[in-house]
Amino acid sequence: MKILFATSNEHKVRMVESRLGRPLHQVQLDLPEIQAVDVQDVIEQKTLAAYQLTGEPVLVEDTSLSFTAWNGLPGALIRWFLETVGNEGICRMLADYDDLEAQAETCLGYFDGLHFAAFSGVVKGQISRRPRGDNGFGWDPIFIPRGWTKTFAEMTIDDKANFVSMRTEAVLRLKAYLDMLEKYGRQYPV
Repeated sequence: MKILFATSNEHKVRMVESRLGRPLHQVQLDLPEIQAVDVQDVIEQKTLAAYQLTGEPVLVEDTSLSFTAWNGLPGALIRWFLETVGNEGICRMLADYDDLEAQAETCLGYFDGLHFAAFSGVVKGQISRRPRGDNGFGWDPIFIPRGWTKTFAEMTIDDKANFVSMRTEAVLRLKAYLDMLEKYGRQYPV
C-alpha cells in the first residue's frame, strides 16, 4: 500500500519509515492549519486537507507542548511561541511559576479516503529554567522528559528516539492499525 507522508523534513520521513516497517513517499504540501491548542483538532483538519490535495492515502504529523501552569497552552500553538519569543522567552514567561510540568505530544493523522484515524504519543516532563543543549530543534532545549535530568537537546539522537520519543509511540500505534487494515482489508472498523 502506497502512503504519502506530507512533510518537508526528510529525516522525519526516514525515522517514521524505519519504525513503521513500510515505505513512505514524501510529499511537500502547503496545508492550512487551524489555530487550536489541541493537536488532535489540528491534525484532523491537516490530514483531510492533505488527502483532498493528493487523493491518495496520506500521513500528516503535528506536535504540541502543553504547560500545566498555563492550562494547556501553548499546545499545538507552540510553533508561534517559538517564532515570536523563542525558547528563552518561554523560560522568562514561566519564571514566576513553580509548576513547570509539561506534556509533549506527537499526533499522526492517517486518511485513506475511507478511514481517518489519529495516533498519539505522549511524553510527560517539565520545562527547564533556561534552554540547555545543542541537539534537536524547536523546543528541545527546554523540555526535560520525566525520569531524565537532560533536556531533549542534551540527549543523543539514540536516547531520544529509543527511550523517550512520543513520535515513536505514535508510529507504533499507527503500525498496529495499518497491520490490521492489511490483515482484514479496508473494512476494518476505526
